[in-house]
Amino acid sequence: MRWSALISRLRTPSGIAIAVSLVFGLAMGMVPGFGGPGYEIALVTGIVMPSVVAIATAIELGRRDDAPFELLARGASIGALATVATFVATSIHGLRNGFCDPLSGYEIVALGPGIGLVVAGAWGWAASELARFLPDRGARARLRRVARVVFALAGPLGGIAVSLARYYTSPIIFAYDPFAGYFSGTIYDTVLDYGTLGTYRLGTAATAVATIVVAIHLRRTERGHARPALIGRPGLLAIGVVAALASAIVTASGPRLGHWNTRASIEEELGGRIEGDRCLVVYARSLRPERVRRFAAECEAHVALVESWWGARGPEKITAFLFSGEGEKARLMGASGTNVAKPWRAEVYVQDMDFPHRVVGHELMHVVAASDGQGPFRVAGSWGGYLPNPGLIEGVAVAASPKEDDLSPMEWAKAMKDLEILPRLSQLFTLGFLGENSSMAYTVSGAFVGWIHDEYGAEVVRRWYGGEALESLTHKSLADLEADWHVALDRIALAEAAKVQAKARFDRPGFFARRCPRIVDQCREQADVMASSGDIDGALEQLARARSFDPDNPSLRLEEASALVAGTEREKGLALYETIANDPNAPAFARDRAIEALGDQALKFGDVDAARARYESVLPRIIDEAKLRTLYVKLRATEDAELRVAIVTLLLGVGRQEPDRTAAAALLGTIDRDRPNDGLAAYLLARHFVDAGSYETASAHLDRALSRTITVPRVRIEALRLRILSAVAIADCPAAAKTLVDYEREPDVSPSRVDFARSLVALCEAYPAAR
Repeated sequence: MRWSALISRLRTPSGIAIAVSLVFGLAMGMVPGFGGPGYEIALVTGIVMPSVVAIATAIELGRRDDAPFELLARGASIGALATVATFVATSIHGLRNGFCDPLSGYEIVALGPGIGLVVAGAWGWAASELARFLPDRGARARLRRVARVVFALAGPLGGIAVSLARYYTSPIIFAYDPFAGYFSGTIYDTVLDYGTLGTYRLGTAATAVATIVVAIHLRRTERGHARPALIGRPGLLAIGVVAALASAIVTASGPRLGHWNTRASIEEELGGRIEGDRCLVVYARSLRPERVRRFAAECEAHVALVESWWGARGPEKITAFLFSGEGEKARLMGASGTNVAKPWRAEVYVQDMDFPHRVVGHELMHVVAASDGQGPFRVAGSWGGYLPNPGLIEGVAVAASPKEDDLSPMEWAKAMKDLEILPRLSQLFTLGFLGENSSMAYTVSGAFVGWIHDEYGAEVVRRWYGGEALESLTHKSLADLEADWHVALDRIALAEAAKVQAKARFDRPGFFARRCPRIVDQCREQADVMASSGDIDGALEQLARARSFDPDNPSLRLEEASALVAGTEREKGLALYETIANDPNAPAFARDRAIEALGDQALKFGDVDAARARYESVLPRIIDEAKLRTLYVKLRATEDAELRVAIVTLLLGVGRQEPDRTAAAALLGTIDRDRPNDGLAAYLLARHFVDAGSYETASAHLDRALSRTITVPRVRIEALRLRILSAVAIADCPAAAKTLVDYEREPDVSPSRVDFARSLVALCEAYPAAR
């Protein structure tokens, strides 16, 4: 009897909806990254399941003639049972895979689709009541049944439509929705803040109270319609009115509460505005005026440079939103660490960075490419641009505005090929791009697009971006193009050290291949903050938690050793460094970092012979220019007692002290004065001023350093690079061009860095007047 009753219940629309919720949760939990309670399963459930629940509720309640309030309660209970089914499914996968963070995981599921499915049940009730006003007999009876489904879908799909409209018509990329809950807008910000979802759900609660009061005041007519009726309870009616007003206030206060924003509200919040010929910069007033002016000039110059690479003109005016930091950007438009462009709006959104800005050229290229893009978003893709091609979209931006690096994208791709980790192009130039390690995907797509640009010209790239098949443009299949590209890669000669660095950078799993990536990254962030504030025990707890989810991550072991050394267990930290350094199964980059860290500890505490031996052992395997130069500077410190104090104070901190740049500057100033023929101290002082943004002062120190003898390897190269950078920053283009000639003559500068230095000088020459 019980089984037959259960089967009968499952045959009802509500039973089917609850069963579908359970099956959907169990099925999605098999997808990597979706097993167990968390943001991913909450988001996909919130998008899909409210429509199912609303339709089922509308159909089932439409067959009953109970009082409106009773049916509302029935609809909400159907949604609540669907929520329970979702919790059961996610819990099963949590038990199967192991929970990441059950508290926050269940919280986002509860505040997102958990409440959203109850809202969907209530919406299904509203849909069924609206459909009652249509005929239920004769030829038009079917219209009422269809209307129930249409009205039910209108709620969840309407919510999605509102979110898409806000995404399209404003700078924001996040969304709050009564059915789905919260959408962060980017997959690259792995650490998310759900804080304002709580205040959003206060608005949902107010709406629910108002809806309940309305339902209580509805009465069924003879024709089955619901009509309002006073029931002699003014206090209850007042509660409903207050709740409705509260819901309206929460909705209207969206910008202040962080639920949504418009361009106007963001401009008002930031407050600053500076306009050039091609760039309108909207900036946070907390930023220093000289930094804003420099960014505005850089924006103007980058537009000219990427247009030259693209071979076509972009929008006449591009708006660049310059935020003071990640927190402000996340609060106002949704992306924290990720910088974003909206090509169809001719807008880019970046946070303040030191000159030269690392990503503004990349984001501006997205906007310039929109002149040849397709569809409403003006991007590359199939189906008229409605299905984006992220490999081509990002590849164009990487190729047009590469970042300063030790190797070019082509050279990194060659290293990946030698390591047998180079992805296939057929995987990258589809949505499969999103499943790859982001560093690998961006670099390889940029290398291939850059090669197409060099081999076939800018017009081919533009037409490819505009929707024409690359095969028809080049008269070769993608497989043949890939083979030709591989031949070009094989012509590149790389040092063995390049493979070591490439393995460290690229041979890592993508986001969905990692276990609990959001929790691991959150723990690492918190550990870094705690260690910086002196809470070493707290940092170690966070790192231990991260390692429980990612035990094979060598970087976590290195961070644990660093925290131990900084705290009260220095010997334990040194022992862990030794273990890593001597572990044959550890990646080469991890062993080298451990060896260098042991050298640093030896230098800090005066064991110069041990420090020298450690540093010299890792030198042959390093290609990173900054690391190489720093190693040579520290090696010099092992040979010169006076310099040692200044360099250790600057880079490492003496004994258990932290590095002290101010004290180091005073020591270096004395050495600079006492050694008129040695340029090292002047260079180190110049670095101090470059880091502080004092480019004119830095230029004077660099000129003095370059006029002297610099015996430490790689330091003269860096002094020349900094002199170019400082000259560009203050719009001294002749000095930048003159120094570039000397920089190009240095035999040990990588071609990639020479190319970047040339781009800096071109940047200066493209728009010097704005500075």
